[in-house]
Amino acid sequence: MRYPMQIAQDPLSSLVLPLFQLNATNAFVEMVPDELRVKAGSLFDERFSLSNLGRAELVSWEWYMGLGLRTDFQGTVAPVTSTEKVIAIPLLQQKVLFLPILGPLGVQVPCRRIVVSLRDVDTFLTSFNAGRVKPEEGPSSISID
Repeated sequence: MRYPMQIAQDPLSSLVLPLFQLNATNAFVEMVPDELRVKAGSLFDERFSLSNLGRAELVSWEWYMGLGLRTDFQGTVAPVTSTEKVIAIPLLQQKVLFLPILGPLGVQVPCRRIVVSLRDVDTFLTSFNAGRVKPEEGPSSISID
């Protein structure tokens, strides 16, 4: 199922985001049986194995953290198109991603958490987190024979 990204509607974002094809057609998260595809226009298009993803949760994304393809070079990769309806999904095992800077030039960064803004965040969270154990939950009992 495809979930469109939430696109910022302020005047500045409305001018800049379309330059990178960040619109309802080209900015989405798509969940198929074995993988999650995250596409943010011409800036980002990556696939993640669902078995390598933890439980998604709502997070705060302040305006000064910026929009577009963001990273802290310490594990967070964020193709964020709005400061509203932002979710974070942890990776169970780090994945190295290539982030373009100019044409074929770019940098490789570690990814331990992917952050995106989605239009219908509640539906995505319900569908994505179905069957995923909450971090504080564990087995209710353990028996050792």
